[in-house]
Amino acid sequence: MDFTLTRQQEMLRETVHQFAESELSPKAIELDETGEFPFDILKRCAEMGLVGIITPREYGGTGMGHLARVIVIEEISRVYPPLGFFFQTGHLGQWSVQEYGTEEQKKKYLPPLCKGEMIMCDAITEASGGSNPAACQTTAQLVGDEFVINGRKVYITLAGVADVALILAKTDDKFNEILVEKGTAGFEIVRRENISGFRTTPVNEMAFTNCRVPKSNLVGQEGKGLSIGLAAVSMLGRTGVAGIGLGIARGCYEAALNFAKERKLYGKPIGELQAIQFALAEMNMDIEATKWVSYYSAWQIDQGKGIREVGADIARAKFLACELANRVAPRAMQIMGAYGLSEEYHMTRLLRDALHLFPAAGTQEIMKITIGRSILA
Repeated sequence: MDFTLTRQQEMLRETVHQFAESELSPKAIELDETGEFPFDILKRCAEMGLVGIITPREYGGTGMGHLARVIVIEEISRVYPPLGFFFQTGHLGQWSVQEYGTEEQKKKYLPPLCKGEMIMCDAITEASGGSNPAACQTTAQLVGDEFVINGRKVYITLAGVADVALILAKTDDKFNEILVEKGTAGFEIVRRENISGFRTTPVNEMAFTNCRVPKSNLVGQEGKGLSIGLAAVSMLGRTGVAGIGLGIARGCYEAALNFAKERKLYGKPIGELQAIQFALAEMNMDIEATKWVSYYSAWQIDQGKGIREVGADIARAKFLACELANRVAPRAMQIMGAYGLSEEYHMTRLLRDALHLFPAAGTQEIMKITIGRSILA
């Protein structure tokens, strides 16, 4: 079994690492303070080919695949997780159109999405909860050649800046995924949720009141919306969360490691204290183990495996990476003492973002259910 990354993947990692250090790190605190979505940085990411990393070249992407995507999200999240969260959620609808959309939909939406000229959000979650999308109450009644949409979506990431939303709605007793563009009559962003983490990535509530869109906005076969939505969340959402968790853990670990080398007590660096060495060793082992579980799940998608084959492996990656980030961040803060509480050292910011990974793309309990069912099967 070969765990070696390709030369292209190694070059990608180095490029994104340098970008994160030079262009994200100096702006991280300021970005969080303003809370404004960084359109300029998104444009820069698009120019580097990162936004279109899973999209084929014929539609404006680079087609480097899912493992490459996780590497990108990891390196970005090591410095600024909210941008990693953009990739985690922004790719959901993009992938759905790419895999299930008509040729007309692909040509219309994919090139501007890859160029950063357009943003798409994926709207599944409702007040009944995101873990049970089958409880969807938003309706899309077919009247002639149009869908008439009514309902509300909550906690929809990127909705406030999205140019188009891919929504899950119920048509009679079937579910459909339907594209709704910003500015469509009857579609509005009601409010922005006040959450503590991922401060530059807006999370919003959406409302639809007799919103009419053409039937041609249907993505995939009629009645297949639930399976399409679940596939996107499971394959793209959860591997994305794994990348963010891994990146946050690495960012905290590396900061604590550098601090342990430089901070002196009792006439020597604190890194020479056995207690500090043990803490760093445990963080290092956890990160390495979680990294390969996460990479393996994404690599399997690149091999053409579907959600039924790889779903449990992806759930393991998501679960472990969430736990990892929320275990490493406070431990790194302890190593750094009072400095760990200073905004200047970024630990509190990374911990805030880490906490928001637990419900993203399915709770930890849902991951256990997915893994448990696979074991019993």
